Amino acid sequence: MRGGNPFRPSFGTSPRVVAGRADLLDEFDIALDEGPGSPMRSILLSGARGMGKTVLLNELEERARVRGWHVLRLPEGPGLMSELERTVLPARLTEHDPTSQRRRITGGSISAVGSVSTDTSEAYPTTPSVATMLQRLAEIARSHGTGVLLTLDEVQAAPIEDVARLASAYQHLLRDESEIAFVGAGLPTGIAALLGQQGSTFLRRAERVDLAPLRREEVLDAAVRTVREAGRVISAEAGERLADVVHGYPYLLQLVGYQAWRAAGDDEVITLADVEATLPVVVDRMSRLVHTPALRQVPQGQLDYLRAMAQDDGPSSTGEVAARLGVSKQHGNVVRGRLIDRELIVPAGHGLVDMALPYLREHLRRG
Repeated sequence: MRGGNPFRPSFGTSPRVVAGRADLLDEFDIALDEGPGSPMRSILLSGARGMGKTVLLNELEERARVRGWHVLRLPEGPGLMSELERTVLPARLTEHDPTSQRRRITGGSISAVGSVSTDTSEAYPTTPSVATMLQRLAEIARSHGTGVLLTLDEVQAAPIEDVARLASAYQHLLRDESEIAFVGAGLPTGIAALLGQQGSTFLRRAERVDLAPLRREEVLDAAVRTVREAGRVISAEAGERLADVVHGYPYLLQLVGYQAWRAAGDDEVITLADVEATLPVVVDRMSRLVHTPALRQVPQGQLDYLRAMAQDDGPSSTGEVAARLGVSKQHGNVVRGRLIDRELIVPAGHGLVDMALPYLREHLRRG
């Protein structure tokens, strides 16, 4: 029986079938089982928008949960440490620490003795630090044969002072061989900038995983399985065309699949025409949700270089781009290098460059 549309083209929403990434998931499983000291217990996921960072983060969290680990999603942005200290950790410890409940007698009576009222105060009251609370949570987890996983999405948005404080707490736990792990995810340029600042040492020591586009066979397998499990089939030629349109991007796999499923209406088979019908939506959605944010902080000179490249239907000659802009080859090469660092373009052979993001050319041509 056919169900509803099985594809989920929302950023951060886990698909029904996760394409690729099996090796990383398996390595993380091994790391959790191996114990303290395993290098894959500290991971930094890096990738462009639409490359599936948040989805992969969700999958890694689930791998920890099924083992009984405590999973703490660290607050994103400027409130990271304050929320962790005031809300996230106290709430988790209140729930799981058997010593967190303190009985305070404020009044009562004892027969034959009379009424008594007692109170207790500490001469040197203290507020538990993040490090202290994390250590306690790790001790509780270890007593049950599990551990604590910290995850942080949009790493590049974290204030460096918060990163430094988190690093200090985390490194103390590592030195004590606590059952602790960390997985962060973010955009390449933001992560590079963060890693260049003092206080981010523990991130530099994490295993850096740069998420590459999915292989063609991974896209095809995920599409076929998703469609089949929902009660339909996709024709061979439609599957091949879907893989062309997707360009290896997990987000596009979900978007193209979703739109093709809708285009098929009540038909049992998703056809080539159904996949072709998705292209206008794909270009528009990528333009709004991926390209516009990616270009927001790009200087005008680099935007001009990209627009000059967009005149070509394929890879561009760096010499011809410089000529179109009326600049020297040397100046053009400087701009080219900066765009490569931003991962907006990629080398495509001797003297050639190409767009790094699918449909970026179409976006630039639209103005």
